[in-house]
Amino acid sequence: MKTIITFFNVVILSSVLLAQLEVSSEFYRYSDDNIYNSAVKVSDNIYNAALNGAYNFSSEKNTLQVYNQNSMNYYQENLGTSSFLRKYGIADNLRISDENSLNLGINYSIKNNRDVFTILDFSQISAYGNYRHSFSESDILTGGYIYYNNSFTNFSLFSHSVHKTFLRFNTSFETETSLILSCDLSAKLYPAAEENPASEAYQLNLFTQVGQAIAENTGLSLYFQLRSNLSQTTRSFYYDNTLFYQDELFNDVFSNEGFETGISLSKLFSPTFGMKAELTYAKREYSMLPVYDYYGNIVASARLDNQFGVGLEIQNDLSNYVSGLAAHVNWNYLLNISNDAFYKYDNQLFSIGLDYSF
Repeated sequence: MKTIITFFNVVILSSVLLAQLEVSSEFYRYSDDNIYNSAVKVSDNIYNAALNGAYNFSSEKNTLQVYNQNSMNYYQENLGTSSFLRKYGIADNLRISDENSLNLGINYSIKNNRDVFTILDFSQISAYGNYRHSFSESDILTGGYIYYNNSFTNFSLFSHSVHKTFLRFNTSFETETSLILSCDLSAKLYPAAEENPASEAYQLNLFTQVGQAIAENTGLSLYFQLRSNLSQTTRSFYYDNTLFYQDELFNDVFSNEGFETGISLSKLFSPTFGMKAELTYAKREYSMLPVYDYYGNIVASARLDNQFGVGLEIQNDLSNYVSGLAAHVNWNYLLNISNDAFYKYDNQLFSIGLDYSF
């Protein structure tokens, strides 16, 4: 720890040639007709407010940022689902040469819930490092490592760490075509516990995206993502004669494998007004989540989902009226078809929000 502190002290002392304070805020209102994404529909209006602050220290070769982010989700009807998140971090960008740069960062986050959901309160320490090399203005290779340690205050059984290594390549062509190729390997590790032996899970993720300009200020984008569990494990517990699986509670990337694909169309009507429409499809297998009937009998060894989605986003930069102000409107619809009756659902979400920074 002393070495890390000393490193950042040196960076700060060498970067005080230019210092700048940044403050931003966000306010969103969501109307969600299925907040838990299940066959038992529960609707609510959600208000999200965020206040973020950052201080940047810059020099010719280095930019260091110290920041704090605070956000609150407030559910109008289901108050117990409301939560508050705080995040503190340091991020550093070191420009080694015109072709090479190094990015380092460390974060600490705390999430607090309400009522019965306090059982899911957690804190997280995360760190990352990546190295970027530019072969040319259009060809860029980035490789790096990301680490998370999630500690659940009231349920240490779920505490775990995640290690992720990745490699990403970005390129573009004179035909106004862009291409992204990426690959990452992740490991989720649990500490040993009396009720659960030490366990671990590994997942491979492949991603590609192609973008193409099809007209003036109009672009088409297509992506495909494949996730494969090289090994998988989950933890579970009994509460009130009911068996709860961790993958079911959190639904993180390790809970399932399969593929996802989508296509989107973006149009910029003016320098300040744009629109984006997209269609998506995902197929997921939850191999550690058996399917139960109403009486608690296993009817399938694994949950299988097919999910279809459509979305529309409108963005408008309002800086001409108020400096730093922007607005957006979003509409999304999901249809989930599953062999588990509890997860046969549709979900419609409408949001409107304002972003302000200075």
